[in-house]
Amino acid sequence: MKLVCAALFTIVSVSCLGQGATTGRAETTGPCSPAVSGNRNTFDIRCSVNSEQGKQILEILNKILKNQMDLTQVNEKLDEILKNINPNLPVKTYFCNGQWRSAGPGPNAGMEIKMGGDPTAFMHEVSLFNAHQYQELLKDCQAQIDQTPEWLTPRLMCSLAYVELGDTNNAKRMLSEFESRKGPAYDVEPCTQIEDDLRQRLGSQ
Repeated sequence: MKLVCAALFTIVSVSCLGQGATTGRAETTGPCSPAVSGNRNTFDIRCSVNSEQGKQILEILNKILKNQMDLTQVNEKLDEILKNINPNLPVKTYFCNGQWRSAGPGPNAGMEIKMGGDPTAFMHEVSLFNAHQYQELLKDCQAQIDQTPEWLTPRLMCSLAYVELGDTNNAKRMLSEFESRKGPAYDVEPCTQIEDDLRQRLGSQ
């Protein structure tokens, strides 16, 4: 199998500013919704997450317990949880080639959308795979996972490297991590091509 890289995205910024203000019945919605109840100005704040976010939170907590992480690592994982449930933080979504989109409230706008990132790291890993440098590919994709854990494609590349190196167990583990966290942003080639090839080679259902 030979991999081919895709094109670049353009960096954009969109700002949505509200005009005017109205008063009326107070209502609140969102993952964490504050509401005033009673005549004593009692605040009731309820946070909820969807099934996918709940699954990610459980995975993070289980990893903390399993690996007995130090305080710095624990704080990093807690930051991941806060990003999932805090409606006031922008959400950053990575694409297959390593570029990203950030959407959420900004300092001067109700909604800001930015796109950026550099596909160079992905193209380098593709080059290593096509050159059959699987050990170097494994080192590179592991470094990318440590550096940018939110970007899932390096897990696919590590799975490819493990397959070529004969380590089926770790190949399945990496593929499973990718498939448990991926979203529509990864339903494009070459990620779909790599995933389908790995599923066939590893016998995944």
